[in-house]
Amino acid sequence: MSAPSNKDPTPSIWDFALAFYGQDGVEADCLTAQDVYGLDVTFLIFALYRARLGQGFEATDTQRLAQKLTRQLVKPLRQRRRALKAEPQTEAPALIAATRAQLLAAELACEQTILQILHLSEIKGQPLSGYDGLIQCVRAAHVPLDAALDALLKRLAHAGQSV
Repeated sequence: MSAPSNKDPTPSIWDFALAFYGQDGVEADCLTAQDVYGLDVTFLIFALYRARLGQGFEATDTQRLAQKLTRQLVKPLRQRRRALKAEPQTEAPALIAATRAQLLAAELACEQTILQILHLSEIKGQPLSGYDGLIQCVRAAHVPLDAALDALLKRLAHAGQSV
């Protein structure tokens, strides 16, 4: 008989984010949510994590905080990384590729920081299911909910339950 484990079965918010994002189809859905609908992926992941913990959040205040942090920390890095990818590289392509990798690493580090800040914030609310939390994210961002977005949110909520 093995000794009982004292390990908390709930992953950290970053471990949750990595496991969630690594599932089949999640990356593509998150990029669609971000690039097509203008949703903040860290905010969506935060909502799913809070649902997993049985904790709520106040969507409007959390959305404002996530949007502010993403605008300050992530967007400048993402824009430069994407611009480097789009521009043909004739001089030192290996060095440019290495720089893009460094920008991606910095972008991910900033997203990790944002998730931790959101999770540590004192923004409380009623506990919601993963899907209902995602709907609150969409409403707080003032994004119209169409059938395609609804289906995407349902897939993300299902993936969030699988972590």
